[in-house]
Amino acid sequence: MKISAARLNVVMLLAMAGGAVFCRAVAADSSLRDTSEIISALKSNYVDRDKLNDKLLNEATVKGILDALGHGVALIPLATPSTNVTATAVTQPQPTSSVARAEIIDPNIGYVRLADVQDETAAALDAQLKRFADAKVTGYVLDLRYADGTNFAAAAAVASRFLADGQTLFTLKSSEKGAQVFRAGSEPKTNSAVGTDPTSAPLMLLVNSRTQGAAEALAGALRAQDRGIIIGSGTAGSAAAWQDVKLTDGRTLRVATAKIVLPPLTEGGQPTDLFPGGIAPDVAVKIDAKVEHEVVLAPSTNETLTASLQPRVKKKDLTEAQLVKAFHGQAVDEEDLSPGRDHDGQIRPAPAKTNGDEPAADREREEEGEIQNVKDVVLQRAVDILKGIRALLSWQ
Repeated sequence: MKISAARLNVVMLLAMAGGAVFCRAVAADSSLRDTSEIISALKSNYVDRDKLNDKLLNEATVKGILDALGHGVALIPLATPSTNVTATAVTQPQPTSSVARAEIIDPNIGYVRLADVQDETAAALDAQLKRFADAKVTGYVLDLRYADGTNFAAAAAVASRFLADGQTLFTLKSSEKGAQVFRAGSEPKTNSAVGTDPTSAPLMLLVNSRTQGAAEALAGALRAQDRGIIIGSGTAGSAAAWQDVKLTDGRTLRVATAKIVLPPLTEGGQPTDLFPGGIAPDVAVKIDAKVEHEVVLAPSTNETLTASLQPRVKKKDLTEAQLVKAFHGQAVDEEDLSPGRDHDGQIRPAPAKTNGDEPAADREREEEGEIQNVKDVVLQRAVDILKGIRALLSWQ
């Protein structure tokens, strides 16, 4: 069967995306001969062999490769021109700080959220680590939810702030440039106060399905060195680099050309690919996607993280008699009431009885009001773990 040059190029690119073979190996691979043999047998013996034209076979072959490689390749169809096109103004994206938020959560927990991993990220983090050291924080939360980036050298520099020098962080494996190994460098360590050394203090890493690129490599590097607890949901499992190849029919073939490989988690273990599986959290926390998007990317500007982590109690509405007493400056105290009577002396109706004893939680909710849960349960879990570690260390 004759293979066109365009089709051969597509097959070669797809094979490179899988990381298994390169151009010189394509012709020698016996599996290709097996495929050709199967197709020839089908054309000769299939009951409706007239349907097995080259178009069908080509499409089926490409579809099979795309399905096998999954997230590693995508065939982008030709965009259909719109008949109702309106001109839109093109605005330049506004530069954003790589450190989106930094705050000290009581008691003495240093919190930093990275929006992107860029050249200046490490220096911006250093400033916050110095501030945390002066405040004598005892633990760190590095929030990488919705974080991205393509600067893997910057990711290595950030990871170096939390690791001893020389430790292997990750390998950037490329179909074009081979393998590049990143190690923790001789970065300045913030250690101006006892117990706040970033290389030894407890570290929580918050991630979600939008943690990708250099931020995902950063989380994976720290986790591979057993230098942090991953909390949240699985990461994106993104490729480190992509290449778009324009096909003659107008479609675009998007091919993964590089990936991050993490060192073995245990001695004698196997390296771990970030692509395409991502990182599974050590502590999985379920949170509604809309709620997480709101609390991370659109937080209240007038509320500290410490305040946001306090459970809110919605008090019951006061009765008219209680409002009158409060208006006159008199204390509203349920204990001063005689059984069965209100503040103004009127007989109160007995509460409706239910079958069986009322649960203690329901009675407390009735007495104290409705408790509203903390929205950012991922951050809350991280803070709870840090508090537990602190309590454990204080007992030793």
